[in-house]
Amino acid sequence: MQISRFRIYKALIAGGLGIAVAIAIVTNTPIIALAAVIAAIVLAFILERTNKEIVRDERIVQISWKAASAAFNTTLILAAVAALGTALFRSQLPENVAFAGTIMGYFICVALLLHMCFYFYFSRKL
Repeated sequence: MQISRFRIYKALIAGGLGIAVAIAIVTNTPIIALAAVIAAIVLAFILERTNKEIVRDERIVQISWKAASAAFNTTLILAAVAALGTALFRSQLPENVAFAGTIMGYFICVALLLHMCFYFYFSRKL
C-alpha cells in the first residue's frame, strides 16, 4: 500500500470516528461512541499491519516525543496556575468552582507523581 493511500484511509477512519462520536453525543447514547472507538482502533491496527512502507522513522518519533512533552508541561503549568488561583480566591468564588479547583490541584499532583515514576523507570531501563 502506498503511503498516500495509507494517509487517506487514516483520515477516513478519523472522520468516521468523529461522525460517530458526534451522533452519540446528539442522541445521548454512549455505547455508539464506545463501539466507534473500538472499531476505529481495530481498523487502524489492521491498516498498520497491511502497510509495507515506512510510516515513522526516528526523527518523527523524536518530534512526537518533544511535542507531547511540551503539551504535557504547558497543560500542567496552566492547570496549576488555575488551581492556585482558585485556592487563593476561594472565598470570592462559588463553592463548586473552588471544589473543582481543589480537585484539579489533586489531579496535577497525581500527574506529577506519575511523571516522576515513569521518568525514574525509564532512566533506569534505557
